[in-house]
Amino acid sequence: MDTQFPLAPVADLPWLAYASLLVIAVYFRFSRPLTIRNLDLFLTLLIAAAVVVSTHFRDSAFWVAAAENRGSESLNPDAVAADVVLPPAQISPVAGHELVQPELIREPHPAYAWSSLALVVLAVLLVVRLLFDESLTRRPRFDQNLNAAGLTFLCIPAFAILAFGVFLKPAPMTNLKAVGTGRALLQRREVEVDRTKELSDVPAPTETLIAAGGAAVAQLSGTLPKSVSVDTGATRDIELLVARILVVVAHFVIVLGLLFIGRWHFASVQLGVAMSCLYLLLPCTAANVHKLSHVLPAACLIWAIASYRKPTVAGILLGLACGTLFFAIFLLPLWAVFYGRKGAMRFGASVLGVVIVLAACLMMISGDADSFFNRVVTSTNWTVYRLLDESLTITHTPVSHLFIRIPMAAIFFVMLTAMTALPRPRNLENLLANSTALVVSAQMWYPDDIGSYVQWYMPLFLVVVFRPRLDRFTPPDMVERQATTVVNELTTGSQSTVAISRLSLYR
Repeated sequence: MDTQFPLAPVADLPWLAYASLLVIAVYFRFSRPLTIRNLDLFLTLLIAAAVVVSTHFRDSAFWVAAAENRGSESLNPDAVAADVVLPPAQISPVAGHELVQPELIREPHPAYAWSSLALVVLAVLLVVRLLFDESLTRRPRFDQNLNAAGLTFLCIPAFAILAFGVFLKPAPMTNLKAVGTGRALLQRREVEVDRTKELSDVPAPTETLIAAGGAAVAQLSGTLPKSVSVDTGATRDIELLVARILVVVAHFVIVLGLLFIGRWHFASVQLGVAMSCLYLLLPCTAANVHKLSHVLPAACLIWAIASYRKPTVAGILLGLACGTLFFAIFLLPLWAVFYGRKGAMRFGASVLGVVIVLAACLMMISGDADSFFNRVVTSTNWTVYRLLDESLTITHTPVSHLFIRIPMAAIFFVMLTAMTALPRPRNLENLLANSTALVVSAQMWYPDDIGSYVQWYMPLFLVVVFRPRLDRFTPPDMVERQATTVVNELTTGSQSTVAISRLSLYR
């Protein structure tokens, strides 16, 4: 058991049980069990359980006999059967009989395979739930079973446990390469791209830019040498520390975003604290707590929702999200339609500005045009969207990925076309639900561990679960138009019209 915190085995099966019971005790409405809120809570816990089981059994050894050797053993009933799951060291001859040792091959653990398949099914159910979110017009407020002071206190140790998990888990190679590439960006030094290695190890442009900021702070503090040629063991330890601090900061940014949405959009600090606490307590957060590629896109998306009233800021954040993973580019048409013609121009200009900045960063660490092109292709990982290439898949499930990815890709583009082409009310609740549904569907045809990137959409889904009615939260152009209409009615209307208009302003 990988114990990462005293008395709390984070991202392990006991932590799954403890955290799930705690979440049910705090958030489940026992007085009204058949509510959408409780169903959403159970769906979230089932997704978290599938992620934890899949992560726990990902590297578990499971030895089976090769098919061609299953008939070569002795027929003695006391002999060891050929299909018994045993490692090679535990197979020995039986007394009195010569046992031919079968050729054993290592396959994925059945729990890992079936949990991955369950995760796909649960993600499909989640997409259906999000598509019907617009029809759920009654959104009564349910208080948690713990008061605001208790939830605030619970957030502190929950965040501390996750921070300990980040520092005690082995850092992914992508995080370390992001810091190294960020240092090279500060020195404008070329970084070679090895296309023979796995593309998942290449840091994304946004990760490189953020890591360059962290490395610059470390250099200003004197803990990290400015010269890239100085590469000692202490320097690598500092880079590892910077990589882990960046992940903790990304989680903290998500928590701040949930608090901001609860305070300024939901008009309730308690709802913001409840969303933040649930995010920190979910076992799926602890399962991939140390991976920057899982957390950074969610941080950009949650703050894009928080700053939806400012198209320029939202465009910058979505541009950074597009620089982390390729899927976020499909959110741009949805948000452009939401803002309308005037707001879409500012939104698109800010996205284009971020793209130019990220491209300039890649040019600084590229020696020539070929190196720049290779870095663009590998860092954005375009090849993972080759739908008909099953060799790109990593997760082994009982069903071929081609039967999952191709239908999900078709459903995804049908959803995207319907959400952008069909006339729909332009308000925050539709934008939130549609964006979350697109993110869930996008990672369903992402062949690199299909369905396991739960952190991409989990903070957004928590906002969907806890949100009140947000139909009056409209884009800035509609707000200005409504304000102009009210002013015109007040200046040109009769006395009765003026009285009614004044009365409606205070409701």
